[in-house]
Amino acid sequence: MEKILIAGIDPGTVSGYAIIDIDGNLVSIGSERELTTGDLILKITKYGKIFAIGSDVYPCPNLTNKIATRIGAKVISPDHDLKYLEKIKIVDTYLKNQKKRIEITNKHEKDALAAALYGLKRINGLLKKIDDHLKEHDKLYLKEQVKRRVLVDNVPIVEALRELS
Repeated sequence: MEKILIAGIDPGTVSGYAIIDIDGNLVSIGSERELTTGDLILKITKYGKIFAIGSDVYPCPNLTNKIATRIGAKVISPDHDLKYLEKIKIVDTYLKNQKKRIEITNKHEKDALAAALYGLKRINGLLKKIDDHLKEHDKLYLKEQVKRRVLVDNVPIVEALRELS
């Protein structure tokens, strides 16, 4: 079963992208000058199912919306532009908690990682609710399948569990 992922995209002349799984593990990070939309889509979708794309600005850039629409992902965007210091705090806190060193080579990659982490932060409540519900019903072994149904297919937790039990 392919992984459920969140991408962060920093579009521009130099486009940055970061991909994390729903457990917060970094899957891929990078940046390239003059990436086409198609190339960017290929780079972020080769690791699994991108169910959400995080943004660090409001409103979300057109390119981010366009990519989300093309790959069937939802956009998670803040209600204000994330300030420089907010992004630094998000990324630095994340990096300090990682077991292995992660190389971020420029501002675009840092912004993309901040966007992906922001997206994860916004769904953490739902992920915890799923885990709690599964624990309560002694069905933790169904965690991946239930999360996929809830996040990707937009099925309510109770219904997803009922279908999979």
